[in-house]
Amino acid sequence: MIDRLKREKDFHNKRFDDNSILRNHANKYYAVNKHVEDRYVDIVAKHCKEKKVLEYGCGSGSQSLQWLELDAKLIGIDISSKGIEKAKEKISKTNYNAEYYIMDAEKTKFNDNVFDLVIGTGIIHHLNILNSYKEISRILNDDGHAIFIEPLGHNPLINLYRKLTPEMRTEDEHPLKINDIKLMEQYFHDVHIEYHSLFVLFAVPIRKLWFFKNIYNILKIVDEFVLRFPFIRRYAWTILIHAHRPKNN
Repeated sequence: MIDRLKREKDFHNKRFDDNSILRNHANKYYAVNKHVEDRYVDIVAKHCKEKKVLEYGCGSGSQSLQWLELDAKLIGIDISSKGIEKAKEKISKTNYNAEYYIMDAEKTKFNDNVFDLVIGTGIIHHLNILNSYKEISRILNDDGHAIFIEPLGHNPLINLYRKLTPEMRTEDEHPLKINDIKLMEQYFHDVHIEYHSLFVLFAVPIRKLWFFKNIYNILKIVDEFVLRFPFIRRYAWTILIHAHRPKNN
C-alpha cells in the first residue's frame, strides 16, 4: 500500500514538475474524447452551483476555474505536492477562492457527509477501487453526487497500446472493468454509466485535417448507436459515471 502510494506520488510529482514527460503522445487520442469531457462538464454544472464540491485528484487544478465560475465552493485534493503547489499558484492569480490539500484520496481527512459533489477525471483507476468507493460515499451527504470520467480496460487494442507505452502511466494504473463498475452499486442507490469513444478513435489519424470534424461527428453517431448494446459497451475507451445518493449514510 505504502509502496503503491509512493510510486503514484513520485510519478505525478515528476509529471507536474517537468512538462516534457507529460502524456504528449496521448493528446492525439484525447482530441476525439472532447464530447465526453463536454458531457461531464454539463452534468457537473447542473449540480454544483453554490454547492460544496471536492475535486478528487485535482492535479494542478487545470479544471478548477470552470467549477469556480459556476459558483461551486471548491476543495481540491491530490497526492502530488507539485500538483497542489501549481493549483494554488493558478488560483492565486484569479479573483476566486479555493482550498487545495495534499491528501490520500483513499483515506481523506474530511468528516462524514460534508460534500454535495465529488468529481474527477481519470483518478479512480489509480486507486484501490473498493477503498475509493467507500471513501467517496462516506464523505458525500445523503443527496450527494459522484461524477467521474474513467477509462475502461476490456478493449484488446487499447490494452496493447497501453502495454507498448508504459512510460506514459504508472505501473499501478488499472482501467476499470465491468465488475468494478458493478461494485459501485453497493455504495450508491443510483448509478448511471455512459459508454463513450469506440469508433471515434479511428478519427485520430486525421485530427489535423480540415474534414476531421465532419468525420468525428459521424463516428460519434455510430458510437451512440453501437454502444447501446451491452456486449459491445465493454470495448469502449471511456465511461462517464454518475452515482447519486450514497447508501452508507
